[in-house]
Amino acid sequence: MILRLARRALSFGIRGNLKQYETTARRIIALEPGHRHLSAEGLRDRVAELRRQVQSDIALDRIKEETFALVREASRRALNERPVPAQIIGALALHDGHIAEMKTGEGKTLTATLVCTLHALTSEGVHVAVPNDYLAERDARWMRPLYDLLGLSTGVITQEMDDDSRREAYRCDITYGVASEFGFDYLRDNMKFSLAETVQRGHAFALVDEADATLIDEAGMPLALFGPLGDRSDFHQAIDAVIASLQPSHYEIDRRRRVALTEAGYSEVEKRLQQRGLLKDSTTLHDIASISLLHHVVQSLRAHVVLARDRDYVVSDGGVTIVDGLTGRPMPGRRYDEGLHQALEAKEGCAIGEETQTLASITFQTYFRRYARLAGMTGTARNDAGEYNEIYGLDVISIPTHRPMIRIDESVLHATAAGKLRAILREVEDAAARGQPVLIGAPSIARSEALAAMLEANGWRPRNEQTQDDDTVRTFAVLNAKHHAREARIIAEAGAPGAVTIATAMAGRGTDIRLGGEHADEATRARVIAAGGLLVTGTTHHDHGRMDEQLRGRAGRQGDPGRSIFHASLEDEFLVNAAIGVPPADRTAAIASSVATRLIRAAQKRHETRSFDRRLALLRFDAIVQSQRDHVYDLRRDIRDGNDTITLAKRLRHETIDDLIERFAAPAIPWDIAGLDHAIRSVLTLAVDISFPTAGSRGDAKALAQRICAIADRWIDGKIASMGETMFADILRRLMMASIDHLWSEQSERLDHLRRRIGDRRLPPHQVVAEFQIEAFALFERMIADFRRDVTAYAMRVGIRPA
Repeated sequence: MILRLARRALSFGIRGNLKQYETTARRIIALEPGHRHLSAEGLRDRVAELRRQVQSDIALDRIKEETFALVREASRRALNERPVPAQIIGALALHDGHIAEMKTGEGKTLTATLVCTLHALTSEGVHVAVPNDYLAERDARWMRPLYDLLGLSTGVITQEMDDDSRREAYRCDITYGVASEFGFDYLRDNMKFSLAETVQRGHAFALVDEADATLIDEAGMPLALFGPLGDRSDFHQAIDAVIASLQPSHYEIDRRRRVALTEAGYSEVEKRLQQRGLLKDSTTLHDIASISLLHHVVQSLRAHVVLARDRDYVVSDGGVTIVDGLTGRPMPGRRYDEGLHQALEAKEGCAIGEETQTLASITFQTYFRRYARLAGMTGTARNDAGEYNEIYGLDVISIPTHRPMIRIDESVLHATAAGKLRAILREVEDAAARGQPVLIGAPSIARSEALAAMLEANGWRPRNEQTQDDDTVRTFAVLNAKHHAREARIIAEAGAPGAVTIATAMAGRGTDIRLGGEHADEATRARVIAAGGLLVTGTTHHDHGRMDEQLRGRAGRQGDPGRSIFHASLEDEFLVNAAIGVPPADRTAAIASSVATRLIRAAQKRHETRSFDRRLALLRFDAIVQSQRDHVYDLRRDIRDGNDTITLAKRLRHETIDDLIERFAAPAIPWDIAGLDHAIRSVLTLAVDISFPTAGSRGDAKALAQRICAIADRWIDGKIASMGETMFADILRRLMMASIDHLWSEQSERLDHLRRRIGDRRLPPHQVVAEFQIEAFALFERMIADFRRDVTAYAMRVGIRPA
């Protein structure tokens, strides 16, 4: 009851927003006559005046109506298009920080120009994140004449650009790019050695196109920068020798093929690691400092116990090659990550490849939450409204279509996969005979290739230069999101009479399918309309209902006729994996519509819930990592951009000396004079006379710390006098940044290992994140202590020894 009332209240609020936006849109359209008489220079002058107002702290809300009206006029002149009321309403929703759900073909690219222009007036930069390089370059090229007319600059970020080109693109008012490139640039900037080397200039406003793909489907995908770890063959071979000597009683494996050491196994492995010098006698694999070593032990155990030769991998030409679990085919060039492939190579006696380490990483979830203002647009958002709100603080607003939707949607559930394929073939052949274009949706590349093989077996031929002009040959095209520009061209022609196109989920996304084809005349378009418009055929339902809607949305754009029909079977993977109870059925007949609808929705709901829970859990883990990342990046920026490096180094030096006193000369324990002397010599490069404490050892320890600090300070003062303060500070700055980069890379790896190890402990769900937080904090404190010690040790060794 409470949930129903909450939904009703939310729905009422959204309806209220829409009503308000419709009123505002009418006022914006009413301003059109006043801008018709402006010259091109007059348009630019008016935009420049609005920019000056924003610089004087005028709120964007106060100028949005005039700004949108100016963009409409510029669009009419530069593009021969004017944003319609639905697009204005969408832009108003984006400005208010919402996810605007706009159906396929409603003109999201043009809608974006309204809100991008408004936020560009802040001169803080606007980032438009799109799914691929092709769309980034295409959208920027399409909209640049409009922005030029308004006096705004436009940039594009692509994968192959160097830092100078990126920096120039980010200086523009509006920058288009792939979402991952924005994230990678953020990571790289936080590893630069000077402010002048960075490319981004802040995170003021981001507009995410195809928001469901970036903020939901790929939300947890880590964007990671990698660096070589060097040759560690001896290490992997030593671990392998230890694991190879274990007996079955030393480990246990569960039904999900997860392997873990028993208590006897831990004792045996620790003893053998200590014998080989890989583990200190005073530590165990359970200690927080041993997390990376334990990770490689478990990876080697997986290599020996879980992965089988000639099933999961093959050994050929002196190397280990992964075998595809579905097809049974070798996959040359593919390698397991996290040291598992190196463990297999050690097991099989092959040459061990170089391991890489993560230098820095971040997820889309975490990166896009950094922006001061965030908005997104997509054709399907309602199903994920709760996730957008909980994770990003964004509400979903469905924008009414410019013209009424007349597409017909259907679903059929077959008893068998074979029966489903026969029905799909009949559907495609009937449509092609009528001249109706067909778009066949496949959930994976493998499935798209299987469908292509089925068509070929029934007399169809792949479309190419030899077949495309031969009307006697039935042809089809296959798109599977590998070459975006080529795909976009083919998908744009997928509306031609009788065209048959097989596409995976992301293929051609962002490109409209126009009835008759992209450059069709009215007669061709009318022929396709008479045949029923575009027919979208789904070959199975997706795990998430939103993806079904994306595929259906290819047909019926802007009031066009069209039809979508999903064929699924009780043998389909999405139903089997959902473990939904399926009633007995006649193996030759389709399942009743009411039963089919209930089964499909129940299966999708289960998959959606699982996916959301995984992303939410990931966010909770990543929030802990992000707090450490923010601390490290803030410290690094203070070092990079600050002017008091020598004072910071002094503070770190004194804290390091306090650490040594706490460890070797604490009041509550007997002093370890030899240990303290050795630590002072190795860290500080000093020889200090240390006498045993009197009865008041607390005062003695404090006095000793002050004396060591004074000696170390004089040592550094002599270096500064010899080298000059500027040179010494610059060397220190670079040493500090190199040290923190190295330590954060190691810390990131340890945190990844820790998350996996905690997952293996089989703790109650409510304890997992808390356990991770406690142990992650201990690792972080250790990293900061290592940073203090390393910086101090480096500083004490820099330069010429003073007299």
